[in-house]
Amino acid sequence: MQGGPVDLDLRKLRYFVAVAERLHFGQAAAALHVTQPALSRQIQQLEHDLGVTLFTRNSREVTLTPAGEQFLHDAKALLAAGRVAQERARRIEAGEDSLTIGFMLGTDVTPALHAFSERQPAVRLELVRLRWWSRTDALVDGSVDVGFVRLPVESTSLTVLPLYRERLSVVLPAGHPLAAKDTLDVAALADQPLLRYADADPAWSAVWNADPLPGGTRLTPGPVVHDMEEILEYVRAGRGVILVPGPVAAVFPRPDIAYVPVADVPPGQVALAWDGTRRSPLVARFAEAAETALADRD
Repeated sequence: MQGGPVDLDLRKLRYFVAVAERLHFGQAAAALHVTQPALSRQIQQLEHDLGVTLFTRNSREVTLTPAGEQFLHDAKALLAAGRVAQERARRIEAGEDSLTIGFMLGTDVTPALHAFSERQPAVRLELVRLRWWSRTDALVDGSVDVGFVRLPVESTSLTVLPLYRERLSVVLPAGHPLAAKDTLDVAALADQPLLRYADADPAWSAVWNADPLPGGTRLTPGPVVHDMEEILEYVRAGRGVILVPGPVAAVFPRPDIAYVPVADVPPGQVALAWDGTRRSPLVARFAEAAETALADRD
């Protein structure tokens, strides 16, 4: 099929996402409170509008085509942007000023929040946790206005303001032979399985996991992890090690876990990022406040 640009119907996007997430038309129809034939017609019309096949269907299963997999990612972003646009319009109509600020675990947001609120006391601030695999998406789709992120970021539309750097520490079981050291070189980890950040951008993983090591040696890949809780359980069980920013280690002190600073790995960079294609005086003022408040953080 072939097709040119079309005006996308948000209702059809919601229907598509419901089917794509469940891969079952009957379950999606029930969740949407529509009949299955009506849902099927909407999906067929969407495929016709786009000029692509989104699903492969047979009597046993429904699967996404490669085009469908990509469209699912983009459709979620469009729906999120639509919700954000509606909410912003309502707030402006009500005379409310607000700013949604994203943060990654352990990033130092408090000084910037205080500095901004002193200058803009009437602005309502909302905080949203950013994950390593979705920090860029949240900024690009508009669900977060400005975010504290760990570099690198993969989107060229983002404006990035470096703020401060973080030393990395390796997470080890408390009884590990290296756990008693004050610092260590990353080469000492060469025979340890490396826990891997799930769905992380490869460039980001290369920085925050120091993989490959200086000289090009790669660590043995270990299990994939999705959050700090999984990291701690894998490490405690002796299933792998991982590097984390020092401030993240400070959030999770445990007697059965040791955090040892790594001496020969460059510090990671924390930055403020926002979508440069959107002009926002509040974002600009927040960036000024954050830069001033964190000027001596390194």
